[in-house]
Amino acid sequence: MSTLLNCISRSCLVLSQRRVHQKVLGRRHFRTFPGLWDQKATRGIPYKDLVVGVPKETVLNERRVALSPAGVQALVKQGFKVQVESGAGDEAKFSDQQYKDAGATITDVKGALGSDLVLKVRAPSLSEADLLKPRSTLVSFIYPAQNPDLMKKLSERQSTVLAMDQVPRVTIAQGYDALSSMANIAG
Repeated sequence: MSTLLNCISRSCLVLSQRRVHQKVLGRRHFRTFPGLWDQKATRGIPYKDLVVGVPKETVLNERRVALSPAGVQALVKQGFKVQVESGAGDEAKFSDQQYKDAGATITDVKGALGSDLVLKVRAPSLSEADLLKPRSTLVSFIYPAQNPDLMKKLSERQSTVLAMDQVPRVTIAQGYDALSSMANIAG
């Protein structure tokens, strides 16, 4: 991998003739290694087999929901199965019927938290963390340094956690920066 990155970072062409390397400026060359050609790439889980869960936010005065009906529609169009907890969008003025029309199935808290991929605005409580499917993925504002007990619980469940509060607030990551978008909405 480091060899590949070296080839990319230099703007030169490495020609190998009789084990002699010559550099030609202005060109890039990607070297491949025959020993790697026979290896098969590990395949992930197809989208049609992944279930995305959206539980209701339980923090007092939290009016946001992790996924709007338009977001559900986009995920369903890509082939995901989406489960939304009943009443998850009520505080954000999204009805269960809007989620159904977008292609989601309405479920209970166990169904939403028992999904392969769980989308949540605030960090789950310790009791909610117990309901997560082992080896599932959680995308949420976690604040890992402030929630060591929650992180330990998620580690025990072997969950993959994407802490949205840890996304850098720089231009290159602006599309993923949830803190800036929330600040823009708030004014």
